[in-house]
Amino acid sequence: MAKTLTILCDQIADWKNVSHAFHCAAKGKMQHSTVQAALQSPEKTIGLVSHALRLGKLPVGHFHSFEIHDPKRRIIHAAPFIDRIAHHAIILLLEPVFERILLSSVFACRPNKGVHKAIYYAQKQSRRFKWVMHVDIRHYFPTIDHEVLKQQLGTRFRGDGLGLLSAVIDAYVEGDIEGREKGLPIGSLTSQHFANHYLNSIDRWSLAQTGIKAHCRYMDDFLFWADSKRHLLEMLEELEEKLDRELRLTIKPPVIQKTKEALLFCGILIRPFKLQASSRRKRRYLMAWKKWEDLWQLGEINSIGLQNAYASARAILLPANENQFRKKQLKKMGTVDA
Repeated sequence: MAKTLTILCDQIADWKNVSHAFHCAAKGKMQHSTVQAALQSPEKTIGLVSHALRLGKLPVGHFHSFEIHDPKRRIIHAAPFIDRIAHHAIILLLEPVFERILLSSVFACRPNKGVHKAIYYAQKQSRRFKWVMHVDIRHYFPTIDHEVLKQQLGTRFRGDGLGLLSAVIDAYVEGDIEGREKGLPIGSLTSQHFANHYLNSIDRWSLAQTGIKAHCRYMDDFLFWADSKRHLLEMLEELEEKLDRELRLTIKPPVIQKTKEALLFCGILIRPFKLQASSRRKRRYLMAWKKWEDLWQLGEINSIGLQNAYASARAILLPANENQFRKKQLKKMGTVDA
C-alpha cells in the first residue's frame, strides 16, 4: 500500500502558502474587478483565506453558474475569487502527491503535459499497434461519487486536512435518484485534480489486461491500443463492470477501429502519419477569424491587432497542419495570411 501523506489545515493555511496561492489565482486575471479589489488590500485577503482554511473550511463555499458553448453546451461553476485562492492553496500541497501517482500516459491538468502532447503520444502509439479503442465516460463531472472520492483521498492523505478536502467536495452536490451525493463543478481547480485522480485505478488496471499494449487518457477520454480487436472487446466488458461497481460510472458507446483509420481524439483526427483538425475545430477557427476580420473592418482593432488575432485563431487548429485549408479560406476571402 502506498505511503500516506499527513496534510494539516495549518500547513495549507500557512501565510507563505496562501500568498503563493494568491499569486497563482490572480495570474492572467488582473483585469477582473474582484481580483483588482483583492489586490487593493492583499494582506487582508490572504488573512481571510488563511483564517478560513485553518478552521477547515472555505471562505465562502459556494459557486455561481453560467453557460458556455465551446461549441458544445456546458454549465460552468465558478467559485468566488477568495475561494479560488483557497483551492490553489490546497492544490499546492496535493499536486506533488497526485503527480507521483498518475501514469505518464495521463495528460490533462498536469505540468509539462496538455492536449498537444496527448495527441502526439496517441499518434505515436497508433504507429505501433493495429487496433485502438476510444472510451468516454458519460456525464463525467456530474456523476463523480463523493463517497468514493473521499475514500480514495483517504488512502492518500491523513490528518485534519482531510476534513477540509471533504468540505471542498461537499461545496457542490448534484445528487441522484438514490440520494447519493455526486458531482464536481466544472471550472474549479480542485475539481480538475480530483477528477484526474478518480480514474487512476482504471488506468493501472487497464494496462494489466491481456493484450493491452498502451493507454492514453485526457481527463475522462481513454484510448487503449492492442494488436487484436478481440483483446479490446474482452477488456471492454470487464471495464464497464469495473467502472460501475467501483466508481459508479458508465461509458458512452465505445469506438473500436484500426489505427490506420482516422481516430477522433481531443478535436483532432489522428492517423499514424497525419493530423487533421475536426470539422468542429475548423468551424471554430472560421468563426474566430470572421469575428476579428469584422472588428478590423469596423476600425475597432488595427492591423497589428489583426495579425495577433490571426495567430490566436490559428491556434485553434493546432497541432494539426492545416495550411492548405487556411490558404483556401484566405483565398475565398481575398485576404493574405499573416
